[in-house]
This record gives sequence, C-alpha cells and structure tokens, in this order.
Amino acid sequence: MKQLRWFIFSVWIGILLIYLGTHSPYTTDVTQRLASSSMQHWLGTDALGRDFLARLILAGVISFLFSGVTVLLTATVGTVLGLFAGYYGGLLKRIIHRIEESLIIFPDTVLALVLAGLLGAGINSLVLAILLIKWVSYARLTETIVSSTKQSEYIWMARVNGLSDAMIVRRHLLWSVLRQVRVLMSVDIGKIILFLSAFSYIGLGVQPPVPEWGAMLNEARPYFQAAPRFMIWPGLCIVLTVNASMWWNRRLQQQTAKKGA
Repeated sequence: MKQLRWFIFSVWIGILLIYLGTHSPYTTDVTQRLASSSMQHWLGTDALGRDFLARLILAGVISFLFSGVTVLLTATVGTVLGLFAGYYGGLLKRIIHRIEESLIIFPDTVLALVLAGLLGAGINSLVLAILLIKWVSYARLTETIVSSTKQSEYIWMARVNGLSDAMIVRRHLLWSVLRQVRVLMSVDIGKIILFLSAFSYIGLGVQPPVPEWGAMLNEARPYFQAAPRFMIWPGLCIVLTVNASMWWNRRLQQQTAKKGA
C-alpha cells in the first residue's frame, strides 16, 4: 500500500513536471488574459496571459528548493557550532545561551521582517535573515544533547582507549544529534515555505517575474471577485505543504521515540 501511494505520488509529480516543461511560466499573451481552464491551459491564464498552472508548479519548485537549501544551511551552521559548544563548553556555549535568551523575546517573523527590511528585498537577503535567526535553535539543541551524552560511561571509555575528540564526536555523538536535528528540520521546512510566501506577498521575498505562491496571492488580489481561483490555488498549495511538513514531523518524532525506547 505504501509503495502504491509513492507510485501514484511520483506519477503526479512526473505529469506536473512534464506540463511545466511544455508550458512556459513567463510567456505572456494579452489576448488570452484571465482565460478559463482549457486543454491548452489546465488552470487558465493570469492577468498577463501566462499559463497559471505552469507558474504554480514553478513556484512550488522554487519554494521547496529555497526551503531545503535554507534549512540545510541553517542546520549545518547550528549543528557544527552546537557540537563544539557542547563538547568543549566555555565561551561559545555561553554565547549561544545568551543569543537564545535574547531571541526568545521576539517572534521569529518579527525578527525576520526587521532583518529582511534592513538587508533589502530579495531571496538572498531572506536566506541570510532566516539563517541569522534560526541557527541558534539547532546550536542549542545540539549543545544540550552533546553536553548530556558526553558524561556517559561509553564516552569515558572511548577517551581511556585513546580515541581523539574528532573520532568520539563522529562515532558516538553525531548520529544521536542528527536523529534529533532531522526532526527540527522537518518542521522548519514548512515554516520557511510559510516565511517565503509571507515575505514575497509583501514584496520582500521572490521578485517578479519569478513566480512564488505568496507573490501570486498578491498579484491575484485585484481579480479576486472575477477569478477567485487565482488566490485559491496558491493558498491551497501553502496550506497543504505546511500540513505535510507537520505530518512528516510527527512521523519522525514517533520514529525517534521508538528508537530511543
């Protein structure tokens, strides 16, 4: 049953990618503006006559790539710093604690908005803003795990047997950390897609003519009464993606709990 679900999902993804390959999301045709669904344009065309489904698909690809790269970069920076802080302690550990205590006062969205406003509009600025805010979550999680685990008897035995610090971290600490880090990454995938959509909606994220779900919502506002589908579809994509991220997070939490039991 699980294999069948993955097969059906893969077929749908393949169909959508083939559609994107045969329909340009950028080609305009003012004679076809706001056209209804047809065999040529499955979800119709937008206000500039561009194929709406092609733009919706490309927006999804951009959202997932952006979220994946940002989460991977943030998790890498935070995990590496957390490993050093947890294993050696000292100044780095105190700095991470102080930064976390400072950031916890403000919601992530507010901090990202301030940083994105200071850094300027654009996807690169948004990546940097998210990195500056989110790395400390991974660092603190990693530092907490390492600080507690390094006191274990098997770590002490590894030191007695002459294993280097790098070997101890790689063999005995890293995988315990990564099991927990991937749980945090799974929920951040959805959060960052939501961030991207919100910031693109207000003009601080992806810039035109590149499609993005939040930006598409903003572009569709003047035509909501005449063609509500232009707001419904991007909104539905955002909701489904974030819910899928939360579902994946719950599954990973259950798997991690079973392995830890």
